[in-house]
Amino acid sequence: MENTPGLGVTEAMIAAAEAELGIRFPDELREAWKIYNCNELSGAWRVFPIFDPANPRKTCGSITYENTRGVWGRQVMSEGLVSIADNGTGNQLVLKRASGQAGDQVFRWHHATGKLTPWKPGLAAIKASAAKSREFVRGRIAAFGKRTG
Repeated sequence: MENTPGLGVTEAMIAAAEAELGIRFPDELREAWKIYNCNELSGAWRVFPIFDPANPRKTCGSITYENTRGVWGRQVMSEGLVSIADNGTGNQLVLKRASGQAGDQVFRWHHATGKLTPWKPGLAAIKASAAKSREFVRGRIAAFGKRTG
């Protein structure tokens, strides 16, 4: 998959995050990060980025940080889950963890009740949103280049 500099992350960066968390993420989520690392979905969900040492400000709320140091992430990790996104209210999008693998079904974790409900848009929506965001940014870069060139 093509990686536009500064937009997606490398396989090595994803592998480092997986090693820190002790899990492997589903391929579709891994591909989404390679396409576009700081993704926001409709409905105000922010997908946690993979930490990128070349852009630490943009990725300071990385998936490893949120799950190892964040209040809600630590809680969901203790419940056999891994948080992949939040909406700023405490609710999280999570994946179930088993035998070092994160499942590919996305759930909404309700912070007040701890209840899990399937998040029907799923990983396909995250990957599609990453592709749309990447194309938008690439279009803006191209338009800016035409105005200054």
